[in-house]
Amino acid sequence: MTDNQQINTQTIPTVPVVLRVWRSGGGVFALFPTLPSDEYGRYCDAYALVGQHSGADYWRCVRASRPATTAEGAPLAAELERIGYRPRVVHRATAAMHRERSFEAGRVYAAMRTAAG
Repeated sequence: MTDNQQINTQTIPTVPVVLRVWRSGGGVFALFPTLPSDEYGRYCDAYALVGQHSGADYWRCVRASRPATTAEGAPLAAELERIGYRPRVVHRATAAMHRERSFEAGRVYAAMRTAAG
């Protein structure tokens, strides 16, 4: 983004983000519990500085990681903001967040089927 370009953050919705660190010695990653990465909403979107966007099984990732400290998560949170997210860091996903992901997956899948004819 150049100095002349500005993003109106008022129009970008906040998104819950769970920041974690792999127990096996990997880096920090983000889970987006409300954003589906498949047509059924089983997997959520995820992001890491290395590898960037991917799909993730929320529960498997949580079991294989630990919560990121504020200092560990700060660079990733800043990267998310830089690429256009408005992250709202939460410690864990709620049942409502998982339901929202499933609902959104169904909505997107239905729209794709309708568009396909």
